[in-house]
Amino acid sequence: MNKQTGWKPIPLALKILFVVFILWSIGAVLNLPNLFESGLPLFGIFVHGIVASLIVLFLDIIGPIIFLFGLWNRKPWAPVWAFFYIGFFILNNTVAFFTVREQLGLVQILIPIVASVIFIIVIYTKRSYFK
Repeated sequence: MNKQTGWKPIPLALKILFVVFILWSIGAVLNLPNLFESGLPLFGIFVHGIVASLIVLFLDIIGPIIFLFGLWNRKPWAPVWAFFYIGFFILNNTVAFFTVREQLGLVQILIPIVASVIFIIVIYTKRSYFK
């Protein structure tokens, strides 16, 4: 039995998440020059230049796009991908909380953690859509 794919069958909560991930990816592209110069924390150390750009490319641009592809096409692997991908963000921000909080500021660490937890909850509660 083929289930309908595309925008129409996606539950509202996942549609909102879809739009947020699109905006997240666009924001990451626009922020690439800044992160190239100032760097970003990766498990307690700051990476700069090409390494920072590659991390942003894979985790903030390609990662969400892969999930959105899976969401659009109702792929059963999409929630698993999202759990690992978003879990990586939560773990990295948790390490940043203990190691680079003074450099980044508490708000820049806690807001992504809270947003990521909300993303995981939404995906978890709507995981039956992918089956």
